[in-house]
Amino acid sequence: MNKSESITHLATALAKAQAEMPVAPMDATNPFLKNKYATLGSVIQASRPILAKHKLSLVQFPIGGGAPHPASGHLLPSAEKDGAQGTARPTTEFIGVESILAHESGEFVSERVLIPLVEERGKSKVQAAGSLLTYLRRYSWASILGIYAEEDTDGCAGNLPVGNAAMPRGSGSTTGNHSAKASQQHRPTLPPPPVRSQN
Repeated sequence: MNKSESITHLATALAKAQAEMPVAPMDATNPFLKNKYATLGSVIQASRPILAKHKLSLVQFPIGGGAPHPASGHLLPSAEKDGAQGTARPTTEFIGVESILAHESGEFVSERVLIPLVEERGKSKVQAAGSLLTYLRRYSWASILGIYAEEDTDGCAGNLPVGNAAMPRGSGSTTGNHSAKASQQHRPTLPPPPVRSQN
C-alpha cells in the first residue's frame, strides 16, 4: 500500500462516510452460486453521494503487463530480454486495478490488485480482460469502502465481499460451507501486492 505522509483527515472523513454508507442494492444474480450481488454500477452509485459529502474520492486505473518485478513492483513487459543475446523470455500476463482513495486535503491511500490474464472459452482476450477488470474494480471498490455487496448464503457474512460472476468459468469459489460440492471449488488466488522501492 502507498499513502501520503499523513492520513489524519482522510481517516476521519472515511470513518464518518462509512457510518452513513448504505447497503448497495443487489441487482444481479451470480449464475454459478445463484446468490444475489451488487454490480459495479450499484456499488458506485450507492457510495458516490456519501464520498462527495465527506470530500472523498475513489478513482481506479486499469494496469497490466507481465509479472510484477519483485523489487520495484513495476509490471514487466509480457516478454523480456534475457541475457546478452537478447532472446525473449515470456512472462505471465497480468491485469489489474490500482485504486486511489483521496481526501480534499491531498491525503491519499492507494493499492494495486493483480490477477493472471487467462483465456475464456467463447471470449476474445479483450473481452476476458474486460470481465476481469470489472470483477477487480467491484471487489476493490467494495473492500476499500467496507460496503456489504453480496448475500450471505452460508451464515458466514463477509466471506465473499462481492459476487464472482465475472470470474472465468471453472475458477469457482467457496462459500464457507464444507459440502462436497463446495470442497471441489477453489477461490481465485491473487498474487501478492507489488513491493515498491522506497527511493
